Amino acid sequence: MSSIAHEITRVLQPLAGLNAVLHVGLDRNVSHGRVDLLAGCVDGDIKRYAIDIICLLKSWDPSGEFSVCDDSVRFDTSAGTGGVAVCDPIALVEGISGWIEGRMLSGQRRSWAVGYWLPEALCGDLATASVLHDATGIADRVCQLVSPYPEKLSNSIVQWCSEEIRLKLVTLRSLSQAVALVEHRLCLADIAAALVRLAFARGRRYLRGFRSLEQQVVFLSPADRAVYDLASELLLGSTAESTIERVRSVI
Repeated sequence: MSSIAHEITRVLQPLAGLNAVLHVGLDRNVSHGRVDLLAGCVDGDIKRYAIDIICLLKSWDPSGEFSVCDDSVRFDTSAGTGGVAVCDPIALVEGISGWIEGRMLSGQRRSWAVGYWLPEALCGDLATASVLHDATGIADRVCQLVSPYPEKLSNSIVQWCSEEIRLKLVTLRSLSQAVALVEHRLCLADIAAALVRLAFARGRRYLRGFRSLEQQVVFLSPADRAVYDLASELLLGSTAESTIERVRSVI
């Protein structure tokens, strides 16, 4: 486990309103490098906490560079790089409960996210997180909600993605690639993204976002990998009726 994660957690201890700190992210076992922390704070407003977090981090490393991006404070120091994201842990519990029930699963466009930000990616982070500070027990509660992968969440994502694929296939049929090339390609990209989400959700494997997919697909079963490969075929321009029929067969 990264020593810098523990060190930053210690540095953040004086932060008023801090209830929990979790070490999240795919690379959290790297001893020297990128470190991503999730700070559960009362109200969870980055605008409220950013200045104080930066001040605390500067006291730890005055030569470091610090900035605010989206809901986190990013840092670049001699010890490593990464960020401290801020959230309201009570709202997080409510959000996860809603996702499990099938609400707000569409994801969100974020400036830093490839494709779009996925709720199940956050769930995956939380399911494998290391709890570094938990003043109220809320961090353990969050982790228990998402580990193991809830069957109901799997069913909700599969249903959501299947419906999107059905609708987008109808749209795709109405678009002429020769006349509406951009719309056609965007529609294909939407279908491909939904297929990737469906493949992971069906196998109850957390999709950790649309980056590093080749590292993630090795954990899929052969049947789910075949669904993922369909997405690749679409993005390579394969829109033959046989390919479209195979897409229909998985929803």
